[in-house]
Amino acid sequence: MKVKTFSYRYAQEILEHPHYMQAYEEILGICQKCPLPIYKEKSTSQPKLDVVQQIINTYFKIAFSRKGWELEPAVTPDSFDDALRGDFRKKFTKDDKDISIQIEVEMGNIASSYRNYFKFQLSYAHKLEDVAILILACDGLSRRIDSGVASFEKTVREIPSAALSITVPILVLGLDDASVEETDIKAIEKDLEIVKGSKNKYKDAHVKLVERLVS
Repeated sequence: MKVKTFSYRYAQEILEHPHYMQAYEEILGICQKCPLPIYKEKSTSQPKLDVVQQIINTYFKIAFSRKGWELEPAVTPDSFDDALRGDFRKKFTKDDKDISIQIEVEMGNIASSYRNYFKFQLSYAHKLEDVAILILACDGLSRRIDSGVASFEKTVREIPSAALSITVPILVLGLDDASVEETDIKAIEKDLEIVKGSKNKYKDAHVKLVERLVS
């Protein structure tokens, strides 16, 4: 995928510092290698919806876990009863300089984005993260996933207006499908239940399918 960036409260400038450039390059590399999974007639009523959101989500879980990122980290200290969790977190250290980065991948409904901001702010307030990263689809890609999906462009318009309530540095990364080679999932696996992996009995087959794409 192509990647667009938006830096809020100097998040990109922080990550481009020589101490943290390794972290930034790792994250960008994972985003750039994200496949564009197409399943024609995924929706019989809406033929324009041809991108499989579930494969993108599973790709990121596999890709980040292989790089040593913690999956589903708590966004509050262990002493809290709160069970709210993020997607990924990792601490990078270079020359005795540490940075903790928390990532949320949002390929779902726009309402979920506001929950992501809350999780970022909680982690930042409890010193569990230094920089937050939000990965979303750009407008064109979001319209191929489903209606009402969060998008990079909408997020870029919204975040600055919340400057008084969102104090954590956030780097917004937009996945852009323009001129990106598509992967025809239907040619690999026809069973849409496996492709989506939305039921427990199909989970293993779904993960194996995405692992084939990654490798």
